[in-house]
Amino acid sequence: MLNDIFYEIVEDVNKVVVGFSGHDFLINISKKYYLSHVAYFGFNLPGHDADVFIQTNYSDKWARRYVTQNSVDLDPIVNEGFRGILPVDWRTLSRNNKKVKKFMDESWDVKLGRQGLSFPIRGAHGEMALFSIHSHLSDDGWSEFRRDYMRDFQLLAYHFHNNILENELKVDAPVPVLTLREKQCVKWASAGKTAWETGVILGIKESTVSFFIDQVRVKLNAVNKTEAVAKAIKLNLI
Repeated sequence: MLNDIFYEIVEDVNKVVVGFSGHDFLINISKKYYLSHVAYFGFNLPGHDADVFIQTNYSDKWARRYVTQNSVDLDPIVNEGFRGILPVDWRTLSRNNKKVKKFMDESWDVKLGRQGLSFPIRGAHGEMALFSIHSHLSDDGWSEFRRDYMRDFQLLAYHFHNNILENELKVDAPVPVLTLREKQCVKWASAGKTAWETGVILGIKESTVSFFIDQVRVKLNAVNKTEAVAKAIKLNLI
């Protein structure tokens, strides 16, 4: 079962504060979720001189080609991803533009996977990033995979971004901002309430409470709920 993979990955990477390897992190995600590739593109990251910061398990040849041919300006995933805040499924992209079609065909020729999903990230320092996953699943298999694990990758995208800034680029993380629901869920967790009990109190589903707690864990770079609660109290967030 893949149900506990998210927690395994987050715990593994949080154990490695010194010597954090973004590439190894992506390889781990790719293997455990049976993905063909995972990629991270950061733009205007603090502490990084170049315009684009790339971490991926693409082939070295494809990564070099992407940078040297300035493919980022043509990449429809990048262009579409930064138009909004929602994940972009590659199946929804228009291929009417010949240059875009050529780019997409070439990416599939190097076996990136016929399915793709990209998560836009807008950081606290004004930076932007895109976290993408690729798969060889059929359309039906991909739809099921998306339904089951969309939440995992939304959280992993931000978790990876935060680790790149803090542990690789040595950028001090700003104090995170929690939403009202996140504060409520963590506050009740600090009082010893379970996700089910918190859901009853707030009038929301148990799974929704767990989602908000997971978001707080990622924002605070916490291994588990207990650490998230402790950090939230220490930072006067609740």
